[in-house]
This record gives sequence, structure tokens and C-alpha cells, in this order.
Amino acid sequence: SYSFCTLLISSKATNMATEQQMMGWFGAIDKDRSGFLDGKELQEALRQAGLNFSLMTAGMLMRLFDPAKQNKISFDQFKNLFAWIGQKQAGFVHFDADRSGNLSRPEVYNAVNHVFALRMDQPAFESAFSAYDPDKSGTMSYTEFVAFCAYIEHCSRTFRSFDGQNCGSVTLNMSQFIFAASQCK
Repeated sequence: SYSFCTLLISSKATNMATEQQMMGWFGAIDKDRSGFLDGKELQEALRQAGLNFSLMTAGMLMRLFDPAKQNKISFDQFKNLFAWIGQKQAGFVHFDADRSGNLSRPEVYNAVNHVFALRMDQPAFESAFSAYDPDKSGTMSYTEFVAFCAYIEHCSRTFRSFDGQNCGSVTLNMSQFIFAASQCK
């Protein structure tokens, strides 16, 4: 179900009414009135938007917009997160050719390569897809796709941090590999 997200995303959180709605929603979720959402609060906000993510996935989404690594996001970061989710929603809807509400393996492959402007080879894609297809159905729901995209985004950012020459190739020692892998979850 994308209804609440569609409302927020269709206006790209730029018009004042939507920003006020989001601010009210953010304030209602921010139980401790800190001006930030922690992982559990973000998980609740996502749940209210019809996106039922585990705490681990909510944390992974939060880290995309928490550059200071404080394990919390501000209202502006929250808006940016929902704009990012909106972009993934647009990709999901566009590539859901049969309008089933799920993306098949080939649809996910095309969507990810389009959304991230990358060409992932088939073995890498199959490994990543399998990790984000928990029921092994060969399809992804909207929430599975958003989680998968967050994973790919973290992988891309982590890879770029090691690819200083922007050549598309890196060499890592074991410590660097463990660090890089841990940044993707």
C-alpha cells in the first residue's frame, strides 16, 4: 500500500501543506520531543506510512540520511528520506509491467540498473536479490524492493569511498573488506 507515501511523494514534500502535514506527523512520532527520530521512532513512522520494516531495515534507511552517524534523523533528513522512498516508489511502479504489486526478478534487475544507473552483473544481482527475497518467491514486494534499494545505495556509497580514482575497481585487504561489508547493512 502506497497511499500515504503517494500523498507525500506526489508533491515531493515541497508544498507548504504537505510540509506542515509531515511536520505534524514527525512531531507525533518524536515521543521524547528531541527534534530527532531514533530507529524505533522511524520504524513507527514508516509503519504508519504502510511500510512495515524490521528495526534493522529502518536503521539501514536512517543511516542513508544520517551523515554524522548519530543514529537519529532530523525533520529535514526525514523529508529527504521520504523523497528518496518516493523515487524508489516511482521506479517500482514504472517497472511493475504487469501491475501485480510485486516485481519479478527481471523487473527488479531492470529497475535497479535504471534507478542506480549501474550495470550489475548477473551473479552479483542474483546473490543480492536472494538476500532480499526472504520467502524465496522470485518476486519482491514494494517494501522488499525499498529495503533492497537501501542496501544497493549503501553498497554504492561504500564502494565509492574506496574508489578514489572513480575507475570502477578497488582492491581491499581483509580489514577493509569487513569494514565495507558492515557499512552495507
